[in-house]
Amino acid sequence: MNKQWVLPAPAYMHYVCYPEFIGHYSDFPQHAERRSEGLLNSYNLHLVFAGEGYVFQEGERIPMGRGRGFLFPKGAYQQYGADPNHPWEVRWIHFGTSISLPLLEEVDQSRGYFFTFDPDAGLIPVFEEMYRLSESFETSCEPRFSALLYEILITLLQNSEPLHGSVPLEIRHSIRRTADMIHRECERPWTLETMAKLAGYSSYHFLRLFRSIMGKTPNRYLTECRLARAKLLLASTSLSIAHIALESGFRQSSYFIKVFKQVEGIPPNQYRRAFSS
Repeated sequence: MNKQWVLPAPAYMHYVCYPEFIGHYSDFPQHAERRSEGLLNSYNLHLVFAGEGYVFQEGERIPMGRGRGFLFPKGAYQQYGADPNHPWEVRWIHFGTSISLPLLEEVDQSRGYFFTFDPDAGLIPVFEEMYRLSESFETSCEPRFSALLYEILITLLQNSEPLHGSVPLEIRHSIRRTADMIHRECERPWTLETMAKLAGYSSYHFLRLFRSIMGKTPNRYLTECRLARAKLLLASTSLSIAHIALESGFRQSSYFIKVFKQVEGIPPNQYRRAFSS
């Protein structure tokens, strides 16, 4: 299968990202590209969902199988292709963007970024919607194209790791599952030790991993979850401040009021007056 679509330049010129050329190849052993430096003036993203292939970088042949991908910056020399005996299933996008993401910053500082990703992270439905829109393109779909591309980039940012990265994907999943549990049950008397035990790590290791993956400490994340619940209760119920503090995981209403004002800039009762319906 060899499917590809070229999209016209968007009528609206201020999207933060937009696809230019997209495709889906499988059972296509002839797929091979070699582009000289400066030829392609867009980012080039390839994600492998099955089969095998390769990419050359600085004379090294890097194997590409399920759960691996590569992203080239604008103007980079590119050489890659499918394994003729076991051709890959690859979904790809050439795109432009003005947004600043760690993933793109990493690419811009190199001549190519090679990574592992989670093939079950929900990317396939996003690509499929993009393909459906491409088959019957209408200018009214431009915002959706931009949103779908952004979703792909953010999903990869959260579910990928450099080929020689220090945090395997299964560990990332473990930390994110723990974060989801903390969010759902933020009223519990969590400590660093109980959070670490839930994830299955020592406190020291958990703190390091959580900060690396979530971009913040476990205690800061817990406080943000508790404040989010408190704000919802303030806006949608008539519960007392003391009751809301307990429901959100704060054991003392005075401490809740102090933290709320530090973070939000206003006390809880003023927030309630501003946002309650």
